[in-house]
Amino acid sequence: MSELNNQPGLFDQEFEQGLDQELELNEQNPTLSTAVPLLTYLLSENRIRIVDVKLAEMLSKSNSDSENTHNEMFYLVLLLCLSQQSQHSCLTLSEVDWSNPFNLRRSDFSKTQGSVPDKLSPFSEGFNYEQVLSYLQNHTSVGANKPLQLFNQRLYFARLAGYEQTLASRLITMSERTLNINNELLAALLNEYFTPDANIATDWQKVACAIAATKGFSVITGGPGTGKTTTVTKLLAILQSLYKTAPLSIKLVAPTGKAAARLSESILGAKDKLTNIPADIRTLIPESAQTIHRLLGVKPFTNKFRHNKANPLHLDVLIIDEASMVDLSLMAKLIEALPAHARLILLGDKDQLASVDTGSVMSDLCQGLVLGQTPGYSPARCDELNNLCFNGEAKLIAQSNSAFKLADCIAFLQHSYRFDAQSGIGQLALAVNTNNTGVLNYVEQESVEGRFKDVILDYDFIAKPIEKLVKSAASKYTHYLSLIAQGASVAEVHKAFASYQLLAAVREGDYGVNSLNQRIERVLQQQGLITLSPNQRHYTGMPIMVSQNDYQLKLFNGDIGILMPDESGQLKALFIDEQGNQRAFSPARLPAHDKVYVMTIHKSQGSEFSYTAMVLPPLKQARMGINRQLVYTGITRAKNTFELVADKKVLLLAMNKSVSRASGLYERLVN
Repeated sequence: MSELNNQPGLFDQEFEQGLDQELELNEQNPTLSTAVPLLTYLLSENRIRIVDVKLAEMLSKSNSDSENTHNEMFYLVLLLCLSQQSQHSCLTLSEVDWSNPFNLRRSDFSKTQGSVPDKLSPFSEGFNYEQVLSYLQNHTSVGANKPLQLFNQRLYFARLAGYEQTLASRLITMSERTLNINNELLAALLNEYFTPDANIATDWQKVACAIAATKGFSVITGGPGTGKTTTVTKLLAILQSLYKTAPLSIKLVAPTGKAAARLSESILGAKDKLTNIPADIRTLIPESAQTIHRLLGVKPFTNKFRHNKANPLHLDVLIIDEASMVDLSLMAKLIEALPAHARLILLGDKDQLASVDTGSVMSDLCQGLVLGQTPGYSPARCDELNNLCFNGEAKLIAQSNSAFKLADCIAFLQHSYRFDAQSGIGQLALAVNTNNTGVLNYVEQESVEGRFKDVILDYDFIAKPIEKLVKSAASKYTHYLSLIAQGASVAEVHKAFASYQLLAAVREGDYGVNSLNQRIERVLQQQGLITLSPNQRHYTGMPIMVSQNDYQLKLFNGDIGILMPDESGQLKALFIDEQGNQRAFSPARLPAHDKVYVMTIHKSQGSEFSYTAMVLPPLKQARMGINRQLVYTGITRAKNTFELVADKKVLLLAMNKSVSRASGLYERLVN
C-alpha cells in the first residue's frame, strides 16, 4: 500500500461519482428495511446518507452471510463513514461506546417517530473492541488489497490507510538520509546570522535552522510572532551558502492563494531587513510563493496531478507554509511527487485548526511539544545541536530516547517577537491555547484599564451588541469603497479591504456569516456606499470569496475578489493572485462564491488582518462546534488589533474544549 497508484479503485472519486448517479435513481426506494427504527432515525436526521447505507451493504456481505446485509459489518462501515465525514482518518475501535455507538438519546426517537428501539446499539450485548477486531480480521472485506484495512485497533478505508502509510514511510526515509554537510561552515553561518540575545535563554530560531540544515525532512512550528518566516529566510541564506558552488532549486508553497501571497510578502520583507545577507546569496533566495495545486499541476476534472511519483517535481528544497491546513490526501500526493534527493520543510502553527479535509498531519507530527520544554531529541542529536548552536554548551539536554522516529526533525519556536508582555493579543492567544483563566482575567483587566490597547473584549450580550458590531464593521468597510469611487488601483482597493475582517464561528443564526453579511450590506446601502438592485446579484464594491475550485479558470476555494468596473466600465470580479498579478473575470463566469464582508474562522486560515473582529454565537448554539483551536485561530489572524464580541461563558466553554482527529500517522512513526 505504499504507492498511491496502487490504491483500490473502489473509493476513488470516479467510483463515488458513479455511485451517486446510481443512487439518484434508487433514492426514492432505498433497499433497506425502514422498519428498523435505528436506521430510520439516522436517515431522517441526516446522521447518515443513502450513499453510506449502499456502501455499507456492499462491504458487509461476506461469503457466509451474503443475504444478511444488516450485520455487524454493516454498522461498522456506517460508523467509519461518519468518522470520515468528521474528517477523521479512521475509526478508533477502542474509543467507541459499543452500547451506544451513534451517540443517541432515547428521547430523540419519541420526538420524531413512534417506533423506539429496544436498545441504542445494533450490536450484541457486551460487544467490545476485542470482539470487533477478531470479527474484522476474519471478514472478506478487510485486509491487504481489500477495501477496508486494520492498523493498531483502527479501521480505515483502504485509500486513507494508503495515504498514511505512504506519508509515514517517505518521511522516515527522508529523515534518515545522510547529508554531506560541512559542520564547521554551518556553525560559522549560524553564528553569523544569529547574534546572542541576553533576553533569550535559548535561541530556538538558531536551533530550527540547524535542524533543517542537517535533515532531509524537518518541521518548524511556533505560535504567532515567533518569527517562522524570518527563520526560514535565514535558513535559505544558510543553505545557499553551504551549496554555493551548486545553488539549490528552492520552491515556496502554501495551501491557498492568500497564504502564498502572504508568504511571498513576508519573505521579501525579511530579506530587506536582513542586511547581512551577501548580495550573491540574496539573489538565490526565492521571493515568490505559489499554491500547492499550482506547483503539482492540476489535471482538469480529476483528482490527479501532472507531477507524481512517475513525473517528479524539479526541485531540491520544498517549503510548505501554513502546513496545518494541508490535509492527509494532498500531503501524501505532494510527498510522492518529490524527487528522492529533495528536502522538505513544513512551516506552521501546530495549535491552529486542522485542515478542512481529512487528517491533521501537522498536529500528528508535533505531538508532545510543550511550551518551555526542550523537544524530545535523542542524546546524540542534543550533542550535535549544542555543538552547532552553542559552542558545545549543554543548553539542550535530552530527557530520554523518544520512540518517535522524527523527534530529531522537529523545531519548536517558543519566543514571540511580535507579542510581548505589553501585547494583549499575544496574552489572549496564550490564555485560550492553554485554557488559562488566570491569564484571561489579566488580559481583561489590562484591556479595561487601557494598558492593552490592541484588545477589545465585548461580553455584553444582554444588550444585544449585534447592531453595534454591524455598524462598526460597515464603518470599517467605507475606506475600500471610497477608494473604488475615487478610481484607485485594484491593488490599493484589495489592500484596504484586507486591513479589516469580521470573523464568525458559524454560518447560520443572527451571529452567523449569512445573516451578518446581509446586515452589513443593508447598512452600506442605507449609507449610499453601495447600490443594490433586486434584479442583479452583483454590484460595484461587492467582496466575494470563491467556494468551489475551478481548475480551468484557476480560481480556488478561498480566493477573494472585489467587483469593480474595469477600464471600459464593465463590472468585473478582480482578483490578485499569489504572484501579485491582477486577474479579471465576468461575474457570470465565476464558480460558486459568497459575499465576504464576514467570513468563517475556518476560511480565514492563512490570512492576516491588521484589525480582526470575531463574534461567537450564544451559548446554546455554541455547544456543538466552538472549541479552543477555532477561537485561537481567530485571535491569531490579528496583527495590530483584535476585537471579540461574545458571551464570556462561550469563551470559557471554547477554552475548555479541545478537539482532535482520529489518526494512525503518529503510531506509524513510532518504533
